[in-house]
Amino acid sequence: MWSKQIKIWSGAGLILAGVVAGIVFSANMNWMTPGVASEAESKAAERAEPPPDLPSIQNMNRIFVDAAQEILPTVVSISTSRMVERSRSSSLPPLLRDWFGLEDSDPPARQRQYGLGSGVVVSRDGYILTNHHVINESDDIQVTLYDKRVVKGDLVGTDPLTEIAVIKVDAGDLTAARLGDSEILEIGEWVMAVGNPLELSSTVTAGIVSAKGRNIQLVGRGEEESNFAIENFIQTDAAINRGNSGGPLVNLRGEVVGINTAIASGTGYYAGYGFAVPINLARKVMQDLIEKGFVVRAYMGLAMRNVDKVIADRFGMDRPTGVLVAEVVEDSPAEKAGMKPLDVILKLDGKEVTQSNQVQNMVALKNPGDTVALTILRDGKERAVRIKLGQRETGRSTVLPQEEETSFADLGLTVRDLTDELRSRFEWYRDDEGVLVTDLERYSAAAEANITRGSLILQIEDQPVTSVSDYRRILKKAEKGQVVIFHCKYRDTRYHAFVKIPN
Repeated sequence: MWSKQIKIWSGAGLILAGVVAGIVFSANMNWMTPGVASEAESKAAERAEPPPDLPSIQNMNRIFVDAAQEILPTVVSISTSRMVERSRSSSLPPLLRDWFGLEDSDPPARQRQYGLGSGVVVSRDGYILTNHHVINESDDIQVTLYDKRVVKGDLVGTDPLTEIAVIKVDAGDLTAARLGDSEILEIGEWVMAVGNPLELSSTVTAGIVSAKGRNIQLVGRGEEESNFAIENFIQTDAAINRGNSGGPLVNLRGEVVGINTAIASGTGYYAGYGFAVPINLARKVMQDLIEKGFVVRAYMGLAMRNVDKVIADRFGMDRPTGVLVAEVVEDSPAEKAGMKPLDVILKLDGKEVTQSNQVQNMVALKNPGDTVALTILRDGKERAVRIKLGQRETGRSTVLPQEEETSFADLGLTVRDLTDELRSRFEWYRDDEGVLVTDLERYSAAAEANITRGSLILQIEDQPVTSVSDYRRILKKAEKGQVVIFHCKYRDTRYHAFVKIPN
């Protein structure tokens, strides 16, 4: 039975195949009737016609291709190396080391450490922009140009507080990139990241500008003046990986708008979040390093923090905006201009500001001697202040640590009068006054506010605090739900805590 069915279906299949083949063959030989042939040809022609929007897609593709072709010849690969010492653990067991009177470990071993990054040629006479961490402490720099020539790179200068470095090569026939304007770059705008990630030379990836003005607390880590670090990153979802550092972020006109610097990732590889130093800042640092050999930094002399909802409520603002002045440095340009602690900076040179790092970046683009116009809020009224910028010469902090920028929800901390023993233990001088924070309750108002253990509370609202009895007396008068300002000091930094008294 199954044999019969197979034969029947086989026969039917052969007949059907013959009919189809005949139709196809007849169509090719024009043996079909003219009406049927014309109809088939018409449908085939319709299928062959491009969709109406294909030309616009092709034009868009051309824009990406043109931008890539313009920037690629300017991108270089940077190989670095340096000698480092690594400790070597002894292969002998501890008992034998003790028996023979040997040290716990063998003498340090010297070995060469290698690094790889990217850079972009910014002038035809050989200046190259890259990242500080690509070059840092290297004693040998080799640059591979787009045409595969390998030349020696000489360090011009490096700035760890902006993550920018400049090197120079002696090579002819160089193509220089065009530098754009990162200030006019818009969120949502297409950009391309170019570099040599994972040793894949001349790689181009595309994405959009995801955000601007990002502060990821990466720059300047471990540096003596890390609180002066300037972070105003462009965030992009264009793929950036190890080896991309120092390469350009470009717009669709082929102009460099940033220097690729970092990624946010739990694995160390691309996870959708890349960050680039804005080219306007990189250009300023580069010019200083080339012309002066160091970076000239203008400064106002303010320690600042962002305005959160609690601070906004305390000052009667309709929304959190602006930057709070936490401290005015003595004899600084800001003090001479009349700035005071608890002023709120609303605008700088007519532009609304919402982040302390935004203010810091805007000042960083200025030169000492320039004047900035501030719009501030003081005592519920807007005022105009003009500050003639000075040149920073000290390592004093200008932006409070990010952990100071949390909202306060509850109150709870232990304070003690300063004694000689406590001064010694917490490293306070004899002329320092206030009450010492010796303990914090977890999840309390003080902990939420990051009033650091070891801080001094100098003042509550406008009343000085010189003893625990002062502290208790002042807080006893505070009403439930009231936001109270604590004036505190930790090390050399003064800060304000806005604490809401629990109901």
